[in-house]
Amino acid sequence: MAHKLFSLVLMLVLPLPVVIFAFAGDESKAPTPAEVMQKQIADAIKVYGEKKEVYRKDVLDLFERKEKFARDKGDLKTLNLIKKEKDAFFENGKDPTLFFVTDQKRFLELAKLDLIKAYEKTIKDCLKMKLDVEAEGFSKELEEIRAGKIKVEVKVEVMKAKPIFLEAPFSAVAAKTAQMELAKSLNKPIEAKIDLGKGVKLELVLIPAGKFIMGSPASEVGHKDNETQHEVTLTKPFYMGKYEVTQEQWQAVMGNNPSETKGVRLPVNKVSWNDCQDYIKKLNGKTNGGYRLPSEAEWEYACRAGTKTAYAFGNSITKSDVSFGKDSTMVVGSYKNNFFGLYDMHGNVLEFCQDWFESYPVGSEIDPHGPPIGQAKVVRGGSYHKNTNPLFTRSAMRFGAGRSPSNSDIDLGFRLVKTP
Repeated sequence: MAHKLFSLVLMLVLPLPVVIFAFAGDESKAPTPAEVMQKQIADAIKVYGEKKEVYRKDVLDLFERKEKFARDKGDLKTLNLIKKEKDAFFENGKDPTLFFVTDQKRFLELAKLDLIKAYEKTIKDCLKMKLDVEAEGFSKELEEIRAGKIKVEVKVEVMKAKPIFLEAPFSAVAAKTAQMELAKSLNKPIEAKIDLGKGVKLELVLIPAGKFIMGSPASEVGHKDNETQHEVTLTKPFYMGKYEVTQEQWQAVMGNNPSETKGVRLPVNKVSWNDCQDYIKKLNGKTNGGYRLPSEAEWEYACRAGTKTAYAFGNSITKSDVSFGKDSTMVVGSYKNNFFGLYDMHGNVLEFCQDWFESYPVGSEIDPHGPPIGQAKVVRGGSYHKNTNPLFTRSAMRFGAGRSPSNSDIDLGFRLVKTP
């Protein structure tokens, strides 16, 4: 009994405990939960009372597990409460037997509350989908749980936390919810701000892992043969620049500004893929590292932000939506953002990706990164240039011709990504 009790208590520190209560078939023969708890207390005191020092160490281990779980979740409030409880336990010389018993009782109550919340959500979802029969069945089970009509046996199954994963198409609400849940699970901000010195900040937005259809359908206006649709799964989340790298951000790292039209909040331009790599190398040396160019798949997934249309804003755009057909670049963030909170994914400057340019493979892909060698680097997003056709700023539009790693031009820029 003591071994089972200790095992049950330890479940508190594991992720997402799912408690399954089996319903009693014959209430007259089964002891009540109160009777069972009383017997468990007696058994625990009998066994633990003989080995207090051994179990005092077990209590310390339990606190350490709880603290780790709270730290991993980023739950500072719970972490502080656990530390206070631990300090009080050891300072006051509390009996480890009573601690284990109290902890188990608290666990059982929390487990029941979690189960009730899960049932309430399921019932709500069923009613929302007009599944009235299913909702009624769950409601009856919930009444029995609240009434305490459960068996003595309590089985605990431990499940791994479900990863935050988006599958296109998804809404703005779904995107924001996933970003919030991911940030909480990683204990990191949705929007990170990196200090580059002298008040210059590099802003990044957290992008959840997900699945989407890359490329464009043949029916899309402006469709190119190299945009063959195929399913892509990105298994890892990443941070992406909220804006294209600006001239002040380039200056802060490189000490110069190659751009044609100067402006601190204008995107840096006239840079080559090789120049971008030099910037990234110096940036990684200046900070804690990990920055890189996005893969082509990461770029399009982030640009679409759950949409299946030609642009993140629908199947058509105007000059009030995107920076194109202009004489010069625009200040980053001058136009509306997409569902992920990213700006200027369409227009302003073309953005380098890490990949070499080639035709898409046949079939689905997981975390693709393009071929190992090639002649031209992929650029995406379209340009501000006055001769730019708006169709060239579509989410699926890809460029490669003449874009060797050493090639630079007035409409070439980039944005960064980083693994959390």
